[in-house]
Amino acid sequence: MPSPDIQLPGQNPSQKPSQKPSQKQWLGIILLVLAMFLFPLKDAFVKMTDGYYSAIVVMWTQMLFTSLFYVPIISIKYGPRSLLPANPILQSLRAISVITGIGMFYWSISLVPLAEATAITFVAPMVTTAISPFVLGEKVGLRRWVSVIVGFVGILIVLRPDFGGDRLGYLIAFGAGISIGFFYVFNRLLADKAPPLVNLTYSSVIGALLLTPLIFSVWVPPRPEDWLLIVGFASVAAMGQTCLFTAFLHGEASILAPMTLAQIVFATLFGYLFFGDFPDTISMLGIVIVVASAVYIAIRETRPRT
Repeated sequence: MPSPDIQLPGQNPSQKPSQKPSQKQWLGIILLVLAMFLFPLKDAFVKMTDGYYSAIVVMWTQMLFTSLFYVPIISIKYGPRSLLPANPILQSLRAISVITGIGMFYWSISLVPLAEATAITFVAPMVTTAISPFVLGEKVGLRRWVSVIVGFVGILIVLRPDFGGDRLGYLIAFGAGISIGFFYVFNRLLADKAPPLVNLTYSSVIGALLLTPLIFSVWVPPRPEDWLLIVGFASVAAMGQTCLFTAFLHGEASILAPMTLAQIVFATLFGYLFFGDFPDTISMLGIVIVVASAVYIAIRETRPRT
């Protein structure tokens, strides 16, 4: 999904995008595609547990491991004082939006095919575009408004009345995309308050703390056969985050944005290989429309403004 995992850091507005990728930017592209491979693999690990673990438990596990992984890194890189957020209220709202979005996504993939749930959550950048004039005061041009409308049409195609699967699961995936869209808005509000890696760590730490009181009511002991999946989930999540962050240190956002399309390709592949799921013709049409609209918006968002 276009989760926090896929929020594109903004580039310098004065920086002109390259006409073609340089050797350094090719490294960024490779790392981003690798991240797009790892994120749906992580999601597939969750789906393999057949809904045995609550989405709250899965989210708490992800946030906890991410915090343990990144807190020492930012403490060394930026100093211990960087662990104190400058805007605790906004950071908390940001964390709530991301844990809600990812938690709903994990819930949805226990009910519906991985590829279709992933595609539906690509509504996130459309939600961001739709609300940014009111929250961020940004001007949205006609072409981006058309892309938002077209993207929602794609969602309706996927959510056609006679689709197979669980209607609730599709609606939950849609809610996940909306929540992640608000998360992107908070990202923009906080973009100049701390480095991206620090903001990522804030969300993980605050998210883990907020979820901890809820864990006791939904906790179930891990099944012995799930330990390999749990370790794989935590490891792949950390590797994916690292690849994503490093990719944007080497490549321009305007060049990397279209590469997020690879996530739905890998989600479809894993859905077929692991679960025997493959979207039918109508669902595939809707998926293509949604992802194309989201990628177009991402490209427009990352173009330098003059």
